[in-house]
Amino acid sequence: MIVGLAAFFVVLTVAGLGVRLYMGRSAEDRLRSGEDIAISALRGPLAQNAALAAPAGYCAVDQAMPSPVFAMSLDRLAGYWTEIIAGEPRIIQIAAEPDRRRLVLMQRSAVFGFPDVITVEFVSLAPDRSSLALYSRARYGRSDFGVNRRRLERWLSQLRQIAGAAD
Repeated sequence: MIVGLAAFFVVLTVAGLGVRLYMGRSAEDRLRSGEDIAISALRGPLAQNAALAAPAGYCAVDQAMPSPVFAMSLDRLAGYWTEIIAGEPRIIQIAAEPDRRRLVLMQRSAVFGFPDVITVEFVSLAPDRSSLALYSRARYGRSDFGVNRRRLERWLSQLRQIAGAAD
């Protein structure tokens, strides 16, 4: 019984290390086909392992959380955004399109390093009003246990605190 239990834990440990090594490959740090998504072109419904926050009318997804409007320029909002992301663990930028005011980030889970892909689009509403659209999704699996939604809620809350939403 004890030998069987020990063997089970050895196999489990080896499998866990294998997953961790696989997820840590540099190939995981690049966008894959179909992951380069324009948020404004999204149509619902979202996958169970995804979450979306967007300004009203920005895309055609009913499940989108409302993204706050800020009484500031797009560039200033992007600066505040950079402050928030700088404090995040296990996050890297994997693509940037400054002309489209768009970033793609990847944040990995703490234990196994599962990658979540996050697309950020800064939205200019007027010269002194801006917002952002965030689309966070798990690369693997069908469920994320609400991780992506909580991430977006936390980031938007932090952004409201340091930038002061106008709405």
